[in-house]
Amino acid sequence: MNPGLAIERVAACDGRLLDRGLCERKGLFAPGLHYSAGACGSAVSHIMLWNDCITRDVPVHIAEDDAVIRPDFHDVAAPLLDALGDWDIVLWSHNDNWPVGLVPPVPGTVSVLEGTPLSALILGEAYPIFRAFRGMPALVPLASAAGLGLYSVSPQGARKLLRRCLPLSGQPARYARDLAQTWRNTALDVELSRHYAGLRAFLAVPVMAVMINDETMSTILNP
Repeated sequence: MNPGLAIERVAACDGRLLDRGLCERKGLFAPGLHYSAGACGSAVSHIMLWNDCITRDVPVHIAEDDAVIRPDFHDVAAPLLDALGDWDIVLWSHNDNWPVGLVPPVPGTVSVLEGTPLSALILGEAYPIFRAFRGMPALVPLASAAGLGLYSVSPQGARKLLRRCLPLSGQPARYARDLAQTWRNTALDVELSRHYAGLRAFLAVPVMAVMINDETMSTILNP
């Protein structure tokens, strides 16, 4: 799926085999967390990688197995992250069937980024165009986004995520299109959206990766 890109594959946690009671005792889940087995397994997999980031004391790039990534990702990401200096998390992709909230200059508000979903097109006839595109993305302050297809986290960011997200309790996030509405917290990406505005969080525009976001096949939405 990503020929020519240096990738280290890591075995994911199978949520069907998780001992939820043990996860509660270890402070990963709050009692009564309503995540599906797939969502629990995905969350634990990401949490393990955050801990690895802290142990290694270097930023890490984390991609889900359905992410289709631009082949020049490493060459593009390195100088952009260096230029940021102080950062916690950078999303290089997002689910384009859900509105993105960006942090605007006016406190207490959110700018909404929303458009025609292009993932299906990019994964189809436009795939060669996506792979050949060499435009440099901008990193914009992030308030809310769905999906964790490809992101980078720094050691300080990993510590903040563990401190702020755990134990996972399923508290709702704010919906970017209407901040008076809530976004049901059914997976880790929603949990992170509760915290982006309080972190040094950024989104790449345009994205560096797209996901095969087939909800009928999702292990998050389907137990």
